[in-house]
Order: sequence, then structure tokens, then C-alpha cells
Amino acid sequence: MGRTDGVHPLKKTYLIASLIIVSVSLWMFSGVFKKEPSHETSDEPITNTADKPAHDVARVRTTHLTAQKQRVEIVLRGHTEAKRIVDVKAETGGRVISVPAEKGQRVQKGDVLCELANEGRNERLAQAQAALAKANIDYDGAQRLQKDGLLSATSLAASKSALESARAALRTAELELEHVQMRAPFSGVIEDRPAEIGALLERGSICARLFDESSLLVTGQASEREVATLALGQLALVQTTSGENVNGKISFIGRTADPQTRTYRIEATLDAGTQLRDGITAQITIPLQEVMAHRITPAVLALDDAGKVGVRIINANQHVEFHHVTVVRETKDGIWITGLPDTIDLITVGQEMVADGDKVETSPDNSTKAK
Repeated sequence: MGRTDGVHPLKKTYLIASLIIVSVSLWMFSGVFKKEPSHETSDEPITNTADKPAHDVARVRTTHLTAQKQRVEIVLRGHTEAKRIVDVKAETGGRVISVPAEKGQRVQKGDVLCELANEGRNERLAQAQAALAKANIDYDGAQRLQKDGLLSATSLAASKSALESARAALRTAELELEHVQMRAPFSGVIEDRPAEIGALLERGSICARLFDESSLLVTGQASEREVATLALGQLALVQTTSGENVNGKISFIGRTADPQTRTYRIEATLDAGTQLRDGITAQITIPLQEVMAHRITPAVLALDDAGKVGVRIINANQHVEFHHVTVVRETKDGIWITGLPDTIDLITVGQEMVADGDKVETSPDNSTKAK
């Protein structure tokens, strides 16, 4: 049975649901197309980031320094060394019958150190003298016969040869007799004397070891940079570990480097009369020219990009400057350097935080670390 009052109830429900869906959709899409408010209409002022400083100015502490005259010195570590230590050896064989010189005794040039038994050397000398006399007579007679034509030239030459042989035999006998006494070749101290009375010495055996204390050396090793400034005859001041001070002069500069250390041997001959011993540790100071230098603590040294040593100072415009320096002297109070203006403001605190060309704020360093 049909209805006569209008729209069917089911169709009316569909119509209401459709209207609700359309309304919700229109509300959602209205937010997508809504324009955001522009910053240009904001009442807040716009801050320009370019106007802000990139970083704060660094603060450092400085010390005002004035250069002073300093004598450049080369200081080497070394030791004393005997210029001459000679083993006096036997030049002939024989039994020792006398040892006049004892170990540690000072002897003069020509003094007898050891004496061997004669053992028939006087008799052999007399025989050689007689043989020479006979050879002289024979040669004189041969010359007269040759002048008279009674002797051939060959016979005369044989007679002369016999004469020369006799002379050589005599000289050998004389040396054999001289060599029984071993004498000091120079004045010095007996450092050792292995020969004893009754001992049998062969040719080449040691009678005594003689130390020449009048010509003592001090030796050291200099680097490539140091050796370039040295010259023969330069003054060398030597101080031993016991506090003794002796003067000397450079007498030898090596031309070849030690293969292990790449350093060069330096020798200085000490003044005569020194009583130093061989092998004593010593410091060798070689004074060079005077230079203007600043004394600083090693803590303020820095390296540039190339690895060269220098320091950072402040110029008149309050900017950082890096200067290469050379260390010319080391003391217990600091090091002396060259390569800077006469007066400087040295950065002592904060140098590791600034670079060459930076503008900085400074304050005085009242400590004593760089003075």
C-alpha cells in the first residue's frame, strides 16, 4: 500500500547523510587554501645576522722585553784525552836485568825504562869492528893492484862489496847493543810497566806505557750547524766535572761525520802545565761573536705551518705577528733568542689561541715566567 504524504522515509535518510558529508568536506578544504600570515606584516623588527660579530676578540697577556747584548757560545760535551800514549817496545830479544822506572813515575826524555842482558853483544860488536878493519885493508890493496893493472875490475868490485857488508854488520852490532836499553822517547809518566826483572822479552814485547801529560786534548762532537762556525785556533774554555777550568785552542776539526750521530769530532789542545787526567768528563765552551738577544722561557715557543720555531708578539696595531727565532744560548734561567726587534711585547699567555694577523686585547703579565 503506498504513501500519499511526500518523500519516502529511506530516501530522506540518504539525503541528510549526503548533506553532512558535503559540509565536512568543504570545512576541511577551506584550511588547505588558507594563506599564512606574511612576516613582512609583523610588527617585530628584523635582525640582520650579518651585523653580528663573527667571534669575540681574543684576550692575551704580554710581557714587554728589551734586547740585551749576549755572547754567542757553542757548548759541547766531551772528555779529556791524551795526545800521546806510547807503548815502548823491545827492538831486540833478551832477558830483563833492570827496570829503573816504576809505574806512576815521571821520567825525562832519554831515561832508561828497561835494560836487557848483554848476552855476547859486546863480543859481536868487537868482531864486526875487526871485520870492517880487514875489509878496509883489502879494498885499499885491491885499488892499488887495479891501478897497476894486476887486478880485474870484477875483483875490485867484489872487494868493495865485502867492505860495505862489513860496515852493515858493524852497524847491526851497534844497534843490538843500543837496543838492550829501552829509553823514553819523550818526557812523561809511566802509566804501565809490564816488564819485570828476569822476564824474557821478545822483539815487539812491551817494556812500559808512557803517557805524555804535557800535551792533553779535550774532544767533543759538534753538529752540522755548530761545526760551520768553528775555525782552527779558536779559544776553547774547558770546565771539568770537578770544577777545574783550563784554557785551550781548537787544533782539529773533523771533515767526516760520525755515521751514527752525524756529528763531527772537535779537538782542543789544552795549555801546558795542566794536571788533568785522561778520560775526565768536560764541558767545552767556544765563545763566538756578540749579538742582541731576548731571554724567554721555552714555554712561549711555537711552530708555524712549516714547522719552524718562533714566537708571537703584538705590534702597535694590537695585531698578532709570528716571528721566526734562533736559539743562541741556553741557561738555567731561560733561553736567549735572536730574530726579533729590539723591543717587543711578547705573548706569554694565550698564544696558542691566536694566529698571525689576529686582533687581540692585551693585559700585562705580571708573572716572571718570561723575564
